[in-house]
Amino acid sequence: MKKIRSDNLVDLVYQRIKEMILNGIIVSGDKINKIELSEQLGVSITPINEVINRLTGEKFIEKRGRKGYFVKESTLKDLTEFFTVRAGLEGMAIRLCIEDLPESELVEFEHFFMGYKLPLSQREMKNYIKEDQMFHEKIIKLCGNSIIIDFDQNFCFVMKSYQKGLVRPPEETLPEHQEIIKAIREKKSQKAQDLLIDHLLKSMHTLKSQYAGK
Repeated sequence: MKKIRSDNLVDLVYQRIKEMILNGIIVSGDKINKIELSEQLGVSITPINEVINRLTGEKFIEKRGRKGYFVKESTLKDLTEFFTVRAGLEGMAIRLCIEDLPESELVEFEHFFMGYKLPLSQREMKNYIKEDQMFHEKIIKLCGNSIIIDFDQNFCFVMKSYQKGLVRPPEETLPEHQEIIKAIREKKSQKAQDLLIDHLLKSMHTLKSQYAGK
C-alpha cells in the first residue's frame, strides 16, 4: 500500500482510513489495529489515534470498553435513518441540479442505467449496484450546494446505505431510476424531486418493515 507523506497528514490519514471502511477493506465489526494501520500507511501512531477519535465521533467507529475500537456495524434502524436523511438531501439536490446546471452537465445523468434489461444476470447485477451508487452520488456532487455536499462527505449517508447491498431488487428500482432520469431530461425539477424522494422512502419503508420484524 502506498505510504502517506504530506503536511496535511491527519486529513490524509482520515480520508484513507474512512475509504478503507466504506470500501470494505476494513470490514464492519472488525477491531481496529492501530499499529497495523500505522505500518500500512507509513505514519506514527499519533495521527492514527487522532483519526480514530474523529471517526468515532462520526459514528464510523465505536469504542467497546476495554476491548478497543471496532468498525461500527450499521443496523437496520441505522439504515432506515440513512434513507430518511437521503430523501431530504437528495430530493433538494436533484432539484438544484435541474434548475441550475447547464445542459452540458445535466446530460451526464442520461448515461446512467442504459442497456439494462430485466432480469439482470449476475454480472449485470454487480454493475447495477455500482451504477446505482454512482448515480446517487452524482446528484449530490453536481447540486452546487456546499452544505449538502459537505454533509454527505462528512457522514457518507449515500455510501453507508449500501453496506448491506441493495435494499430493493432492480425489478423495482430500475424503472424508478429510469423515470427519474426522464424527468431530469425533460427538466421537470418538481417531478424529479418527488420521484426521487418516493424512490428513497420506499427503500426506507422496506427497511423499517424488516427492522420491525426483528
